[in-house]
Amino acid sequence: MHKLFNNTVFIGKKAFYLPSCHSTNELASVLMSKRQPVNGTVIYTDYQTKGKGQRGNSWESAKAKNILISIILETSFVQASDFFHLTMITSLAIYDLLAEYINVELKIKWPNDLMFEDKKIGGILIENYIKQDIIEWCIVGVGLNVNQTRFHEKNAISLANICGQTFDRDELIALLLEKVEDKYFALKRGESKALRHAYLDHLYWKNEIHVFKAKGKFFNGKIADVEPSGKLVIKTEDGIKRFDFKEVVFVK
Repeated sequence: MHKLFNNTVFIGKKAFYLPSCHSTNELASVLMSKRQPVNGTVIYTDYQTKGKGQRGNSWESAKAKNILISIILETSFVQASDFFHLTMITSLAIYDLLAEYINVELKIKWPNDLMFEDKKIGGILIENYIKQDIIEWCIVGVGLNVNQTRFHEKNAISLANICGQTFDRDELIALLLEKVEDKYFALKRGESKALRHAYLDHLYWKNEIHVFKAKGKFFNGKIADVEPSGKLVIKTEDGIKRFDFKEVVFVK
């Protein structure tokens, strides 16, 4: 155990730090399998050897430069059909954190990325533990580019790139946990409609004509909505189309 985070009610009161590990989400899964976890348990590291994003995508991160963290949350108040609410509140929490340093060109890209001027600054990986129709627990994994300034991926960017300075990662982690907790409590209070409106207000490419690709074909469309199920709703010349994760590609 590494430290406690003092400005939250429950998130981070039990926290584990490792200099390196395969994946913080993987370690959180091990904790889940061994015993009843403590709500708000945090695992974070300086380096992941097998960091991954949504649906197995890799996550590039230099050692001791960025935020790599997983949070275990008790979510029995969330229906399995509303699983995307958990991605939604995590996206909003990261958005609120970054908005304290960046006030323009910051967007949430469906389903799980944070973007600045068409470049990726952060990503989310949610793993749910479902019993019957309820998500009893979830693991919220966050990767956020902070002090890394060079990337192999041409569409990646960091807070340091944008602001021209380095940041105290521990301070940012503490603030991130506060933001996640705030959105968690809002969802638990039943404020899903307000959270959804906020998510849509910040949605990348919403109500803009862009090129997409699905089933090997390119088409023009406007993002109109994201359903509670997580499906992306796009208005096209042929009418409304709905896409699940990995079914559509953002082209330009």
